Amino acid sequence: MSAPADRRLLAPDDRLGLFATLAIVVGGIVGTGIFTVPAALATYGWLSVPAFAVVGAGSLTLALTFARLVRRTRRSGGPYVYADDAFGRFAGFLAAWTYWIQGWTGHATIAVAAAGYAEALFGLGSGQLTRFAVAGAVLWIAVLNNLVGTRSVGAVAVATTVLKITALAIVAVAGLLAFHPGNVGPVRAHGGSWTALPSASALLLFSFLGMESAAVATNRVRDPARNVPRAIIAGVAGVAVLYLAGTLAVQGTVPQARLAESGAPFADAAQAIFGGAWAAKAIAAVALISALGSLNGFNLVNSEMAAGAARDGLFPRSLSRRVRGLPVPALLLNTSLATALIAFNAAGNLLAVFTTLALLSTFVYVFGYVLSVAAELSHSLARRSGDGPPTGTLAIAAIALAMAFSLWMAGATGAEAVQRGTVLILLGIPIYVITQRTKPRREARVGTVKGSKMADDIHVAHRRSDAE
Repeated sequence: MSAPADRRLLAPDDRLGLFATLAIVVGGIVGTGIFTVPAALATYGWLSVPAFAVVGAGSLTLALTFARLVRRTRRSGGPYVYADDAFGRFAGFLAAWTYWIQGWTGHATIAVAAAGYAEALFGLGSGQLTRFAVAGAVLWIAVLNNLVGTRSVGAVAVATTVLKITALAIVAVAGLLAFHPGNVGPVRAHGGSWTALPSASALLLFSFLGMESAAVATNRVRDPARNVPRAIIAGVAGVAVLYLAGTLAVQGTVPQARLAESGAPFADAAQAIFGGAWAAKAIAAVALISALGSLNGFNLVNSEMAAGAARDGLFPRSLSRRVRGLPVPALLLNTSLATALIAFNAAGNLLAVFTTLALLSTFVYVFGYVLSVAAELSHSLARRSGDGPPTGTLAIAAIALAMAFSLWMAGATGAEAVQRGTVLILLGIPIYVITQRTKPRREARVGTVKGSKMADDIHVAHRRSDAE
C-alpha cells in the first residue's frame, strides 16, 4: 500500500492543505464528546481538573509520537502501517482490526450524543425509537457528504470546525466570567476519593480521540511529512486548552446535581449564562453540526484504513474496491455496523448509553495506540543501538510516557469495557486466519491466469518467429 499508488487515485488539487488537515484533526477530536462529557464528569467534581492535566499531558506525548511516525513512513494507514512495519503482518492486522472497530463504535457514540442535542434543539421525545432514528440520520448524512468527494469533506471539516470552536470559546469565556465554585461540587463517584481519577481520565480521553486521524489518510494530504505532524501537535495542544476552559465553564454555571442528569450540558450552560432558551437552542444546533462535521472526517479516515488493509490482503478484498477513488464498500459497512450498535444499545437513558459506548470505544482505540507507540519505541531503541541516527533521551522519555499513559488508560475504562472490547478484538483472529488461508488460493489463481497468458504470448511469439 505505497503512498504513490494511493495518491494517483486523487488529483493534486483534490488533496488537503495544512489548514484543511488541521481542521480534520481538530474536527476529529472536537466531536460531540466534549459537548456531552461534562455531564458524564459531573459526579467527579473538582477531580476533573487533575484528570484534564493527566489526559492533556498524555495526549500531547501521543501526538508527538504520531508526529515522529508520520515522518518515518510515507504510507497511509496510520496505526496499521506502523505496527505492520515494526512487528510484521499479524501485528499490523491487529492494529487495523482494532482501529476499524473503534471507528464504527466511535461513530455510534458520536451519533448518540448528537441525538441528545437534537432533542434539546427540536423538542423531540426521548424515546428509544426517536433516538435511534435521529442518530441513524446523523450517521448517514455524513456518509452522503463523503460520497461527494474529498474536497467536500475538507470544506465541511473547515466550516464545522470554525463554527464549533467559536461556539465553545464563547461559552468558555462567558462561563468562566460567571463561574460559581459551589456548582462544581465534591467528588461523589467511586467513593469520593482520588481513586476515581483513572475512571474520570478514561471518560475524558474519549474527547481527545482522533488526534491521529490525518496520519491514517496521508494519501489525501499535500506534503504529508510536513503538514500532518504540524496539524496533529497544534490540534492537540489547542484543543486541550479549549476543553479545560469549556468544561470548567459548564461545571461552574450548572449545579452538579442537574448537570449529572443532563443530556445536553453545554446547552444548559448557555441558557444559564445568557438567560434564555434561545442560547440553549443555538448551542444545541452547534453540537449537532459538530457531530456531522466529526463524522464527516472520521468516515474518511476509517474507510481509508479499512480499504488499505484490504488492499494489503489483511481484510476481505471487497473492501479495497473504490468508486471514483473513494472506498465506498468500506464506508457503507462501517456505517451499517454503527447503526446496528446503536440499535443494540438503545435501552436506558441517553447519558448512560453515551458513557457505555464511549468507554468501549476508548478501550479499543487505546489498544491501537499501544501498538503504534510500541512501533516508534522499537524503532527509536534500534537507532540508539547503532541502526541509524540515535534518538535523543528526551524523545525516548516522551515515547515511554505515551506507552505508560496508553496502558493505564486501557485499564481505566473499567471491567465492562475491557471485557466487551477484548471479545471484539479476539473476534479478529478467526477473520485473519480465514483471510490468510484464502489469500494463497487467490494469488495462485491470479498466478495461473498470468502464467497462461504468458504461455500464450510465448506461443504467439514462436509462431511469428517461425513464420518469419
